Amino acid sequence: MRSFQYTDLHCHPNLKAFGHSFSNQYHPKADIWYTKKQDFFTRKIYEKTGITKFSQTDLSTLSRANGKVALVSLYPFEKGFFHNPYIWNGLAARLANWGIEIGYERIRYIQQHLSYFEDLQNEYLFFINSRKENRVDGILKSWKPLKDTEDLKRNLKTENEIGVIFTIEGAHVFNTGLEDYGSMLDKDEILSNVRKVKNWEFPPFFIGLAHNFNNDLCGHARSLQRLGNLVNQEKNLGIGLTYLGSDVVRELLSKSNGRRILIDLKHMSLKSRMDYYRLLEEEFPNESIPLIISHGALTGRSIKNNEVSSPYVNIFNDTELNFYDEEIIKLAQSGGLFAFQMDLNIHVDIRRVNGLFKFKNMNQNLEISAGLIWNQMQHFAEVCDRNGLFAWGNTCLGTDFDGSIYPFPGILTAEDLEPLSKELEKLADNFLKKGRLSVRENYAIQGKEIVERFFFTNTIQFLLKNF
Repeated sequence: MRSFQYTDLHCHPNLKAFGHSFSNQYHPKADIWYTKKQDFFTRKIYEKTGITKFSQTDLSTLSRANGKVALVSLYPFEKGFFHNPYIWNGLAARLANWGIEIGYERIRYIQQHLSYFEDLQNEYLFFINSRKENRVDGILKSWKPLKDTEDLKRNLKTENEIGVIFTIEGAHVFNTGLEDYGSMLDKDEILSNVRKVKNWEFPPFFIGLAHNFNNDLCGHARSLQRLGNLVNQEKNLGIGLTYLGSDVVRELLSKSNGRRILIDLKHMSLKSRMDYYRLLEEEFPNESIPLIISHGALTGRSIKNNEVSSPYVNIFNDTELNFYDEEIIKLAQSGGLFAFQMDLNIHVDIRRVNGLFKFKNMNQNLEISAGLIWNQMQHFAEVCDRNGLFAWGNTCLGTDFDGSIYPFPGILTAEDLEPLSKELEKLADNFLKKGRLSVRENYAIQGKEIVERFFFTNTIQFLLKNF
């Protein structure tokens, strides 16, 4: 039987390394293999604030954790993170760098530039040109960018090699959402940039249409409550697809202008998601375009009647950033993938779990965190089962590690994923014994297979079919 290995549908081993390259390309932190290990002080900062001032998924950590395929998200930071009318930009950069540690010079660059697209191309080239090999605990490890299913099949047969598939977080990268900073929208430029990306040597597999701020393409869901008044997400918050956004979607999904790039639904407002579903039904009725949520969580509710549909709904986070029962059904019917994010703040209402975790007992914290994650997986399965769908074939892992998240206690880095898998297997077996599912293929399965599907098989099968 294969030893533990995993795939990650959404991670950021590049953000900090790329950021530090702005001050010095030879800086040791400007290396995708560089690991900043946990120590007493970084653990205490995490315990008090949820901020991770240590590495979660650099390629060395990813290697130690037996990561096999990483879908690496390119993300040119939005300027809205670093502009505050009440704080001088230089001070804002200092404060922000303390929290996310991408480098002061990087943040100053983001504050001043007027081309997200140029920033995107630079990040892509930075990763492509990064060193391909490194000794990790005495073993030579490597990574290679994957272009298609043939590359993937070769990677799966190769030991000690991480396969990297590029994705993008936020379609602002095509140069939208910059009007407040002095750069006007240019539709021709935007669509031209889409085509350029589609014709990269290693084009992204999917792209998130929205992220945290206005991008003139679609509404975004509120997502930065922890930052309070430090950021302003209000412009176009919650609206649907714009005319320009619909054109960008068509351009991305077209096969006539380069390789199709799928749409990641994460961060889109509910109205935008509903508009996207309608667009697929009306304009791509005869094509099997899978829905993708690269790093998400569930509300435990129905959209239509806002009905509570899970016995565990009191610990779900019913923010519009998360997904509803009807969307679970649509995704499963499309043959899509729902990747659960390893972010406590997204899965639950933090106020409802105050006092639940005891940081002196990390094993207990892991068990509690696994239970919260399992509640989500179980709810997804029960919704599928009630609708006659296979319950265990569409969920997977999308950690968002090194994406400035609030990680679950006990699951702080990629090296905690194997212990998590063992806890989830226990929970899966216990759930199956209760006989709550009605479709035979959903209950005639072992917990081990459910967990292996979640961490590895479902993503690989999806890639072999759609990449």
